[in-house]
Amino acid sequence: MLRLSRYFPVLASAALASAALASTGCSTVRGTAVATGPRQPAYSGPVSIYAANAVPPAAVDLGLVEVSAAQAESTIDTLLPVFVQKVAQIGGNIAKIEAVRARFELVTRTHLETYYYACGTRVQCAGQRMYTTNDEVVVVSMIGHAYSDRSAEGPSAAPVPPGAPTVEPAPAPVPTPTEPVPADSEGKAL
Repeated sequence: MLRLSRYFPVLASAALASAALASTGCSTVRGTAVATGPRQPAYSGPVSIYAANAVPPAAVDLGLVEVSAAQAESTIDTLLPVFVQKVAQIGGNIAKIEAVRARFELVTRTHLETYYYACGTRVQCAGQRMYTTNDEVVVVSMIGHAYSDRSAEGPSAAPVPPGAPTVEPAPAPVPTPTEPVPADSEGKAL
């Protein structure tokens, strides 16, 4: 007869280990932004998203952005905020999504299995076996570009918060009219 009370501490510690792993926030979400255009500081305002439409003609291409995730995290709801964040990190205020791709990868995993068996009269023995499996994992990638249409304001222009005081440029001096000086036929003053 197998007595579970003898093995309860092993089961409890395994449950605690899996709960600790889940609470550490192991995530498969990855993102990369490579600046290939003019360098701009990070942008903190709203970012426009274009998927099917062309970006505004005055927009400047700042770089390539790619984000990806695997398994349960590989949803558009998970990837889109990360994509927008990467666009803003390289100074973009326009995100152009060019492709969303799904692929399957084989991931080799090693498993350690513990098993129990009767090995004598009223005695339980434990054994372990290790084996590998190839698991198929779905990976979804979102690929696009970061653009900025703030070039008219200058490369270091940041959005002005509402209610902030604005500085007006000083008016240009108005030239005062001058009287023409009488001159002779050779241009010398009289």
